[in-house]
Amino acid sequence: MSQSFRIRAEMKELYTLDDLDKNFRRMLSEKVGGKSLLSCIQCGVCSSGCTVSEYIDLQPHRMVASCLLGLKDLVLNSNAIWICSLCNKCTERCPKHVDYSFLLAILRNLAVERGRAPEGYVQVLRNMNSTGLAIPLSGPSVARRREKLGIPEIPTTNAEQIRKIIELTGIGYLLKPEEKGGED
Repeated sequence: MSQSFRIRAEMKELYTLDDLDKNFRRMLSEKVGGKSLLSCIQCGVCSSGCTVSEYIDLQPHRMVASCLLGLKDLVLNSNAIWICSLCNKCTERCPKHVDYSFLLAILRNLAVERGRAPEGYVQVLRNMNSTGLAIPLSGPSVARRREKLGIPEIPTTNAEQIRKIIELTGIGYLLKPEEKGGED
């Protein structure tokens, strides 16, 4: 029989040793480099100052603990990696200088590599791919309002350059094949 443990009482989830990815901690520690996760003492100072703590499923100190345990699926499926506002309060307050914000950037990238990007992020990618703008501002009504207010026209973007960046960074796989060509 496999040993089991609870990661967080509120979640009431039971994990077994089979749930642990033994290479996950090592891989994250290598990516974080000198900003080692291993120095985290689970004091909770990072979580106490978190501005979005009431909206996330894993508090910052619990996220670090989960990473150290190798709970890769739990971490990469957590809403905390996407809801975090990256205000850096946790990183600034950490007595052991764990760079939680940097860790989240790594976790976001890993989640995207697994195709786990929130729909809102994918929609921004679609917009950028097709128009070169994260939030397209177009149409005659927008142009008329801008003119009436004395605001200059929206500068045109080179959507082809944006598509090239999307291709070079490798994030284009999140787009459907018919979206990859874009529109100019």
